Amino acid sequence: MNQSKKVKRSLSTKLATGAITSITALALSAVSLQVIAVGSEDTIKQQPLSAEFKKLDINSDKQLSQDEALKDKDVGEYFSRADENKDGILTVDEYAAFKSSIQQKRVAAYIDDATVTAKVKAELIKDNGLDGINISVETHKGQVILSGFVSTGEQLLRAVHIASGVSGVQSVKNALVIKG
Repeated sequence: MNQSKKVKRSLSTKLATGAITSITALALSAVSLQVIAVGSEDTIKQQPLSAEFKKLDINSDKQLSQDEALKDKDVGEYFSRADENKDGILTVDEYAAFKSSIQQKRVAAYIDDATVTAKVKAELIKDNGLDGINISVETHKGQVILSGFVSTGEQLLRAVHIASGVSGVQSVKNALVIKG
């Protein structure tokens, strides 16, 4: 193997290792955010969600009607799901529990996209027929967007094929440009 290929292989290995480290760090961050978001009833009441609840509680009766909850885009649209005891009003605990679950889902979706991005990038870098370092990968809700430059049409197809085969990828949008 010539020196250039050895350097490229070494760099690819380092980048793949870095991607795995990033995934691990993101996963640990998500766990830590979930622990903070859940907490005990006392800590939930002290969280910013309690302040949000008070702002929505226009008549200060310590409960939210459906009309009051409509001002919160997360809760208003899903009022019946947030109303756990189905009494037509939300207590601060019902509001906080529902908002926390929405926030946790958002964090999980972000972590999932970051994980998919790292996996795709690692696979592109590992492939001998591609210069994966020159391909940018972005993911949103499982849709992967490839951009950057490749030398041939075969490399373009190979990159799309590799990205499509990664677990968690829902679809691949190709924005790669053949240079030359």
